[in-house]
Amino acid sequence: MTAPSNPRTDLVFLRRRIKPGRTQPVAAASVQAAAPVLARASAPPAQAAQFPPANTSRSAGLVLGRGTTPSSTSARAQRLAARRQKAALEDHEVKLLFPAPGIADVYELNLVDRVLRLSALQSSVGTMVVSGSTAIAWESVRGVTGGKTVDGHKAGTPVETSGNRELVGYNGREALVSLRHVRELRRAIFINRSSSPMGVQLFSGDTVALPPAADGTQMVLLAHRIGNVLELRAEPVPHDWPDIKIWQEFDFSMTHRAPVSSYGR
Repeated sequence: MTAPSNPRTDLVFLRRRIKPGRTQPVAAASVQAAAPVLARASAPPAQAAQFPPANTSRSAGLVLGRGTTPSSTSARAQRLAARRQKAALEDHEVKLLFPAPGIADVYELNLVDRVLRLSALQSSVGTMVVSGSTAIAWESVRGVTGGKTVDGHKAGTPVETSGNRELVGYNGREALVSLRHVRELRRAIFINRSSSPMGVQLFSGDTVALPPAADGTQMVLLAHRIGNVLELRAEPVPHDWPDIKIWQEFDFSMTHRAPVSSYGR
């Protein structure tokens, strides 16, 4: 049985292959059948716009839940939003402060030049090193308060950071403040009972000094955080005041994890 010699005319895209030497003219019916298809393919954009547009109400990404995106309900997104809001409030708080010189503008904090203010970058990078102090005290934003002498006597409660180091403490005879975790610090004081000056050095290399005790007056260095910056102040107190009296003057109330009697003064 031989296949019919004429090609299919009802299916435009399926045609029997014609062997060489047996070509035949295409029937008029095949042309008429292909005309609608060719007309649609060559239709101008104005005619194509007559078709109903595709549904574009859905977003390109996958949306879970009803009316909310996954990021708006995740715990991480809520923490980031809270941090952004807190940073904005801190920046606004710093803008309300009175003008103060920077650490590069002041050589020494004394009775004339009493205060300087660090920048936000200087307040949060590296470690602030205070040399020459004989005792320190600190208070965290959670109200954890403690004190320590350079000889190793302790009082109150240390503040441990996520870096497994103390927020404020001694390394040898140098007092260190971990500025990476400065947002956990509320304030700290540094007492100097020696005859040598006390010095402050930042990671950037900037330094400032405080004079030793003279004429019955000693300088206490107060570092307190305002918003996202640290402010350093020189506060004069009588030289014969003990550390506990200085705590009371600066309203430090030790959280008694360790007995105050172990402090040594």
